[in-house]
Amino acid sequence: MRELGKHFFIAAVCFLSACTIAVAQNADWTTIHNGIEWTDTEGYIVQAHGGNFLQHGDRWYLIGEDRARSWNPDVNLYSTDDFVTWKFEGKIIKNFVTHEALGNTRMIERPKLMYNNKTRKFVVWCHWEARDYSASEAAVFESDSVAGPYECVWTGRPCDTKSRDCNVFVDNDGQAYFISTTDENTNLGLFKLSDDYHAAVSKTLLFEGQRREAPAIAHIGDTYYMISSACTGWDPNQAKIATSDAIDKNWSPLENIGDRIAFDTQASSILTIKGTEQTAYIYVGDRWMDPDLPRSKIIMLPIFFENGKMVLRYYDSWQIDLKRGLIRTP
Repeated sequence: MRELGKHFFIAAVCFLSACTIAVAQNADWTTIHNGIEWTDTEGYIVQAHGGNFLQHGDRWYLIGEDRARSWNPDVNLYSTDDFVTWKFEGKIIKNFVTHEALGNTRMIERPKLMYNNKTRKFVVWCHWEARDYSASEAAVFESDSVAGPYECVWTGRPCDTKSRDCNVFVDNDGQAYFISTTDENTNLGLFKLSDDYHAAVSKTLLFEGQRREAPAIAHIGDTYYMISSACTGWDPNQAKIATSDAIDKNWSPLENIGDRIAFDTQASSILTIKGTEQTAYIYVGDRWMDPDLPRSKIIMLPIFFENGKMVLRYYDSWQIDLKRGLIRTP
């Protein structure tokens, strides 16, 4: 009887172990670590600051500033399928090569990547600036392939408006927008783009006189959400959020989100991960000057909704099941 009980116990343990392994295999949890340096598959530090993500096919692409030399950054592109393993795809916009002014009288900040379903082109909008920030312009680059080569199709002030810190947003219907800090960092300008994403065709002023920058927009359900920061250079500040039922009007008053220094970040983008069970939303921010400009960190935090409001909390590490769109935190 004792021997039979022992065999039963061993069988039970084996059964439970098999179940545990099966659950682990079906879960496919990826752990996101914050506050560490990301490295690519060749062991180099990922240089993609002030950028954004684009999902195309089965892969995600990360575009951003290469700050290895601090100033006059090239624009790098990386790809991943798990947000942990990063493949360097190349310098898609390069000083002295892509445009004659780039690296001489102009530099790029906050490059943002979009895919145009109508033209089947990849389009980059960015802040196109002089060394003393007197230009206050934007630039547009385009390519048939996500990895380039990219060609410059336009530079200047959108709708004749001084433009600096910027982002892009493609709505559910494919309509694209460029949004930037305008008028000497006084207002936010929302610029509706042409069908080919080459030009700004109209402008709407938002949050006039409130000196907001680094705007990041998401359209969730019937509501638009915008996270932005105050204009304090490399120093972090209190991030604020506003909501609206229309992208160009009816924005609510700004409210605090996160802690008083946005967990030492500045908003870069809001990621939407559509899973088989749920849709997950992720805040992506730049942790500038940690410990210096070339080694500034990229921070990813899960977004939650509580009592109808978007909520951000900081985690050194957390997990996501990309296939199912599920998030779990410590």
